[in-house]
Amino acid sequence: MPTNPLSMQRITLHSSATQPSLDIGCAEIRQWHINKGWRDIGYHWVIKRDGTLEQGRPMHQTGAHVKGQNRHNIGICLIGGVNEHHHPENNFTTPQWQTLKTTLTLLCDQYQLPKSKIQGHNTLNPNTACPSFNVTKYLTLNLEP
Repeated sequence: MPTNPLSMQRITLHSSATQPSLDIGCAEIRQWHINKGWRDIGYHWVIKRDGTLEQGRPMHQTGAHVKGQNRHNIGICLIGGVNEHHHPENNFTTPQWQTLKTTLTLLCDQYQLPKSKIQGHNTLNPNTACPSFNVTKYLTLNLEP
């Protein structure tokens, strides 16, 4: 069932869990997710290593990025998040951080969401390191209350 884009209630941040040398975007993630049997990419937005923002799943459709908690939840994925040995690592680029800040500000304004409604995937699923950075600390340092 499609989600009314005006009724988004939170934002969940993710990483692609790819090495910094792997410069991918929506097309590759979409294919990975379709290969898993999903109908489309699970995230609404993807931020590439160069800071380019790509739209994934349309905003009027429920995402597939947090098991059992996707309804009214915007999924944003930053490319990267693991080192060359596949261990979690905050290896995101300055352009990615800039795009994330701009995107979060715009989405929070559009959907009237306080920054307390932004969380990391690991907040909803403690069995994952995703998004490989401390979201609470990031929000405190980068977004207005």
